[in-house]
Amino acid sequence: MSMFALTAAQRETLRARLAERDRLLRGEIEQGLHAATSAADADAGRPDGPVADLESGIAVAEIERDAAELNAVLAALARIEEGSYGQCTDCGGPIAFERLLAQPQAPRCIRCETERDRLRARPSPPAL
Repeated sequence: MSMFALTAAQRETLRARLAERDRLLRGEIEQGLHAATSAADADAGRPDGPVADLESGIAVAEIERDAAELNAVLAALARIEEGSYGQCTDCGGPIAFERLLAQPQAPRCIRCETERDRLRARPSPPAL
């Protein structure tokens, strides 16, 4: 089932959105790494170490978040190239164009993503 739910124009629209997001994320990651390095150098002798550590931790978390999103964008671009983009990676059904417009890197249809979220939110059984 190769991109059966999307027209060529829809695929191209989504490919362009993914490419733009790729470019933006790479820029944000580069800026974050530069800012974190500069901040670490500037904070080396400051007495407010805990504040600097907190700021550095926030910067690292932002870089990690951006890197995770970039990986999802790259995976979506790879699915476009292999012909499986727009197909749910769990059930194999189509992912609605509206969902892909909102989140072009989405690997799952709404039904499968909702089920995945529900299972993740389930409390762990008590330890014996």
